Amino acid sequence: MADKKQKEAKTGITKDTLAKVLKERVKGLEQCIVVDTSGGCGAMFELYLVTKEFEGVALLERHRMIQNTLKEELKEIHALSMKTWTPAQWEKKKHKLEGITGI
Repeated sequence: MADKKQKEAKTGITKDTLAKVLKERVKGLEQCIVVDTSGGCGAMFELYLVTKEFEGVALLERHRMIQNTLKEELKEIHALSMKTWTPAQWEKKKHKLEGITGI
């Protein structure tokens, strides 16, 4: 446990801090699931984000929106994978995530 805390302290980014930032900055965020895939060091994350703001927006532009939102945080993150869905897309796909995200 102490080893994990030391790793987290190196980057200052945890899944909880990343989730907090996203919830504060992304308008109308209905789902915000952050999975730390780095083993706790804060270097790699998967995001599952759902908002009506993504409706009618191309996938590449959705990702750019999130990258711009996390501009400062991305300076400390090595890898970021994103699923950016509308509420309708979320309803169709959420069952596939049960084992991955714990939802």
